[in-house]
Amino acid sequence: MSNVLWGVACLDYYTKADYLLPGCGILHNAYHLQQLGAAPLLLTRLGRDDGAVIEHFLTRHHIAVHADCLWAPGACARIEVTVDADGAAHVHDFTPGVWSDYRLSAHETQTLAAARHLHIVLTAPVLGEFRRLCAQDALKQPLVSADFLALYDFDAASFAEAVLCIDIAFVGWQGALDDPLLHTLMRATQTAGALGIFTLGERGVLVCEPAGEPRLERVEPVPVVGSTNGCGDAFISYFLAEYWRSRNLTRALAQGKRGGALATRWRHALPDRAYGRSAGAAAYLP
Repeated sequence: MSNVLWGVACLDYYTKADYLLPGCGILHNAYHLQQLGAAPLLLTRLGRDDGAVIEHFLTRHHIAVHADCLWAPGACARIEVTVDADGAAHVHDFTPGVWSDYRLSAHETQTLAAARHLHIVLTAPVLGEFRRLCAQDALKQPLVSADFLALYDFDAASFAEAVLCIDIAFVGWQGALDDPLLHTLMRATQTAGALGIFTLGERGVLVCEPAGEPRLERVEPVPVVGSTNGCGDAFISYFLAEYWRSRNLTRALAQGKRGGALATRWRHALPDRAYGRSAGAAAYLP
């Protein structure tokens, strides 16, 4: 398989609206990349107790999975999403569910190693297996990109270790541009020979290539008429769809900015049409 995605698919509980939707970053990536023609294969785990909502989403959008590795006894992972009146989204209270003792199957390990392009959302449940594969040099063949989110599960040392196994590192940076930690992270990507993409919201995108000085790519601020939930996922997906095709960083950044801006229009992490009946439908209430 050329394009493989690996990470936690979960149920998003929207606290104010009081309903569940299929969610988490890797599922959002899978949706966008499928819409953009990249035909990804998604490696994830669903809980048999409540995973039908996510399975329906995958089937609806023709997202490929390894069916024999998809299910595990128990409940799906879950997060809570709170959206403020101004559209700012806050994600909290992650519950791992079936990911609490996650292990790759032999089939999945082979798939990851054989991919041409591999994108990972690097959260705590997958870190153990990621580190094991890196120690075994099992991810040498793919072009590996990873979403480190807002560094919830990393400090400077663990980031520097992980990026040694990465070709493109995406970080949602929420701090100041003169924060010493940011400069430590940029040095770590350059030392590893990786491309660092630090998304800064409306402040722009900080690009740190292996050689040369980091540069700030400006973005055109747009009003948030929906929410900020999913903007980072859309940026990454649109970036990768172009970069996988062309290896052209300038074009990939332009596409990433386009995806991130589009996401500000949606009230959820994806456009309502992505969810179909699930957007607010009684069948998906918790």
